[in-house]
Amino acid sequence: MRTHTLSHILTDQRGIALPMALMILLILSALMAAFSVLGASEPTLAANQQRVAQARAMAESGLERAIWALNNPDDASGIKGDKLGMLPNPMGPAPAPYDGSVFVPASLAGGTQLGGFRVTVTAGQPLCPGVNDRCIVADGWVPNDTAASRVKQRIQVTVTKIRFLDPPGSLAVRGDLDVGGKTLIDSTKDTSCGGKGGTWSKGTTTLSGSAEKVFGYADADANTKVVYDPATPETASGDVVTQVPDSAFDSFTYSPEELDSLKVIARAQGTYYQGTVEFNAANPVPNGLIFVDTVSGNNITPATLSSDFAQLKISGNAAAAKDGIYKGWIFVNGSASIDGIFVMHGLLYVVNDLIYQGVGAGQIVGAVISQNIRDTSYTSIDSDTGGNSTIIYNCKYAKDGDNNVSQSFTIKLRTYKEVAG
Repeated sequence: MRTHTLSHILTDQRGIALPMALMILLILSALMAAFSVLGASEPTLAANQQRVAQARAMAESGLERAIWALNNPDDASGIKGDKLGMLPNPMGPAPAPYDGSVFVPASLAGGTQLGGFRVTVTAGQPLCPGVNDRCIVADGWVPNDTAASRVKQRIQVTVTKIRFLDPPGSLAVRGDLDVGGKTLIDSTKDTSCGGKGGTWSKGTTTLSGSAEKVFGYADADANTKVVYDPATPETASGDVVTQVPDSAFDSFTYSPEELDSLKVIARAQGTYYQGTVEFNAANPVPNGLIFVDTVSGNNITPATLSSDFAQLKISGNAAAAKDGIYKGWIFVNGSASIDGIFVMHGLLYVVNDLIYQGVGAGQIVGAVISQNIRDTSYTSIDSDTGGNSTIIYNCKYAKDGDNNVSQSFTIKLRTYKEVAG
């Protein structure tokens, strides 16, 4: 009997509802207290997040203002550039307000000040070592940079632009040059970027035809040869300038880093190619920046095998544009050959060797640079005496590809960085 009574007591569930209800009530009370605390702090957290977002927006405004100023050097509020408008003002901080000395307020549509920014633009720093690089540091503040409860966000970037090489003439060859046939090379039609020679070569220049004409420095005479004198480079004002030293070529030669930047632009535009490429009427070349890279995608060094070199061939009527004119820049990380009726407005830059044999109305209006990095053969301009290759210097076309190559500062890849205040 006693065993049965004990078992009944232990298994009897009567009266359990009350303690269970009390336990649930205790848990709910704790949760309600926690939610009440969180609810009380939520507006503060939300306000803080909003102010951080606003401060970031202020910093972005400062960044955009600085990029605008770099790209508008002729505006009263821009950062002044050099005589060609290529690269704005030099080493060290830019003028106010781009030196960080001025707090620039930003207001809402109704006139209420939301915050503001300070921005600093410099050049020559470790993060922007290139002559065409600029470092921008933009600090955004809410409500301003003096309030006790201010919030700050910082953005750091390096911006860069494609450097205009400003070549010294219609054709610059860092090696030997052979000009023949009925070639016409003329730098007298455009002096907007100063007087230019007809051809410059590191080695010799051979005039092998009977009707070739090379004009330079607004001179009516043709084919006047001058040997470059490093002591007095200003005297190198002939039509055909020879024996130009490497040091003089360096200023209009792209560095490997610059070539890599050009590859990035070409990839983004869908105009990046590798290996052997041929443009012709069946496969026309589009306007813009064209980059034909090595097979490996690596830049050429003295150790690079010639089998890795890019090989570009352009045959007659290769322009995709309806007017039959290619407008832009063409870069070849190797060698290039052009024949037939090909009309181009822009810059042709060949890292190794160029053979140009034009016919009919074909011509390059702009500038041509052949780097001859291996220098194993002549750059040949119309060595076929039946041809009539034509290169006419034009500063604007060489600079912007007849409005098809941007000359604006843009953010350099992998340099954008946000720093919390």
